[in-house]
Amino acid sequence: MRVKAFVIIIMLLGSWVTRVSAQAPQPDSVAYSKTANEVIDYFNATAGSQLEFFNGAQYVLNPPANIGSWYFQDKNYCAPSLIRFNNTWYKNVPVLYDVYNDKMISFSGDDYFVLNTEKISDVYLLDHHFAYVNDPGLPRGFYDVLYNGKSQVLAKRTKFSNDDIVSSRSVKFIYEDRVALFLKKGVVYYPVTGKRTLINLFGDKKKEIKQYIKDHKIDYKKDKERTAAVLAGYYDQLTQ
Repeated sequence: MRVKAFVIIIMLLGSWVTRVSAQAPQPDSVAYSKTANEVIDYFNATAGSQLEFFNGAQYVLNPPANIGSWYFQDKNYCAPSLIRFNNTWYKNVPVLYDVYNDKMISFSGDDYFVLNTEKISDVYLLDHHFAYVNDPGLPRGFYDVLYNGKSQVLAKRTKFSNDDIVSSRSVKFIYEDRVALFLKKGVVYYPVTGKRTLINLFGDKKKEIKQYIKDHKIDYKKDKERTAAVLAGYYDQLTQ
């Protein structure tokens, strides 16, 4: 019966996945059809504790630091998420993203465990879409998909440990957020290291891109992530 439900899920979600692939929908705003919702609910409910992703390595939560933490948005608890695991979609899965170690965490009962990175491909968590990328042009790992169209913009989020020795007996533990942006054109990922670099990557449409920035008063320094995503989307419109 579960095999039958699995097949139905794939058939129902095939067209849905295609429709949302050009954007990064939020976990609570993904527009399932009524039938798809019922099938996913049925599959998740009947599989219960037998779901294969409950077999990951055990995980111990890291306590908060003096400033920051290991976790995405410094939230050290699991939030309901939509995930694709082994090509099957599951919703309302409790997930915690350990950015410092680049691992997705879940729990069963009282035990936390690591979701298998070889099988988990997408996680919609806290209004962000994280995709596991295994491409020769990038370090393997989870990337925040900021824009996904003909072009693609990814953010690689990391945590940097910067401990401060206050005295011979006291250390202040600090974790700082770092973000690296990448723009994909064709099959190649290019690092985005600044506004000029970003504009140059749209070389054949630089004039139009500059005018768009001026007309819409876009401030790269104020919001680098949004700027990269918006300009990539506009570039795709220009090159349709």
